[in-house]
Amino acid sequence: KRLFPRGSVWRLNFQMFHDLMRAVALGRLVGERYGDKVAGAGYIVTAALRLAAIREHSPRYAAQMSIMSEEDKQNHIEERRKFSPDDIMPYLPPTILNNFQNKAGGARLNLSSAIVSLSHFTWPPVVMEVEEAKGHPRGGVFEIAVRQLVDHLRGRVLHKVVLDHHGLIAARICAILETKGHLESDALAESAMIPAKETREILHRLYRDNYIDLFNLQKTKSYNPKDIVYLWHVSKDRMFKTVCDNACRAFTNLRLRTQHETEVGKEWIERAKEAGASDENDHEEDKMNYNKFCMGLERLVNATLQLDETIMVMMDF
Repeated sequence: KRLFPRGSVWRLNFQMFHDLMRAVALGRLVGERYGDKVAGAGYIVTAALRLAAIREHSPRYAAQMSIMSEEDKQNHIEERRKFSPDDIMPYLPPTILNNFQNKAGGARLNLSSAIVSLSHFTWPPVVMEVEEAKGHPRGGVFEIAVRQLVDHLRGRVLHKVVLDHHGLIAARICAILETKGHLESDALAESAMIPAKETREILHRLYRDNYIDLFNLQKTKSYNPKDIVYLWHVSKDRMFKTVCDNACRAFTNLRLRTQHETEVGKEWIERAKEAGASDENDHEEDKMNYNKFCMGLERLVNATLQLDETIMVMMDF
């Protein structure tokens, strides 16, 4: 008996795919940030977000939603991101779950304590305690601070881009402007503890590349350059758009370069395939050239994958 009728059409569940990728990325972020303070911190966040993704995009839950009343649907939408320790246990790796089970008090108590510990962190915030864990029959009800974690992850990407393109001092200047708001160049130089001339040069480079903005404050109605105060500031939207545009442009260039290198190295690929049937590639120079070609192509592919992950964090999460 056929499980599916002939002619069935399938499609990829992109929403589920992206939410699961986000769960892994945010779990990795929390593990890197707080893993030394709370055992299994990253795995807890990944498990909770996996549960939320399944509740939102799984066909099984979609079928249940189709027979719910409007009031029940609204309640389900509001509750699908909330979880208790018992809810996420099936989604934890076996080794992590065994560690919680082998401690005094059992899995529920130890997992609840770990989640409560995560709720105390504020930079970035990780978990919100919806219902107090102490005395709760299910060990408490919690919710992952997804928006705050995504904002923190994107902020790290923006800082790393400025750091790589313009250096440590430029990244420090952007961080100060983001924290303090509008500043003159002299006040900014004092806050960053660098010479005023170097500060102005870096500010103009950042302004040229659309990472920061300049606001002209006129003291009088008549236009006089001496009466204008020049205030520098960071527009998160502008910086975000600049980084995304540059990343997409670089991704396109990498794909084109990979395609070009593959066409140029087609002869090396064909000769490598025929190496078993021929002694042509036994020449040391041929082997060296083929290895150089493979290493270059591998670097391009790795750079493309890393850039693709960056674009996914900035645009899809």
